[in-house]
Amino acid sequence: MTKQSPNAGQFYATAPYKDAFDIEYPQENLEGQMYVYRCKSCKRLTTEINGRLENHASDCAYRLSRANHGA
Repeated sequence: MTKQSPNAGQFYATAPYKDAFDIEYPQENLEGQMYVYRCKSCKRLTTEINGRLENHASDCAYRLSRANHGA
C-alpha cells in the first residue's frame, strides 16, 4: 500500500497548471452521441474547447462570466 503525499490534490492548483485547464463549465451530451459533449452556453464541442477558456465562443455566457470574475 502506498502512502499518499501530503501535497496530493495540489498539483493542478499550482502554477503553471492552475490556469491551464478549465473544465468546470456546464456541459451537455450531444443527442444520439454516446461520448460527445459540448458547452451548454456556446454549444462548442469539448474537443474544440480542449480545456481552455479562450476556446469558448467569444459571446459564450460562461466565458464572459469567468472573464468578468478575473478567472
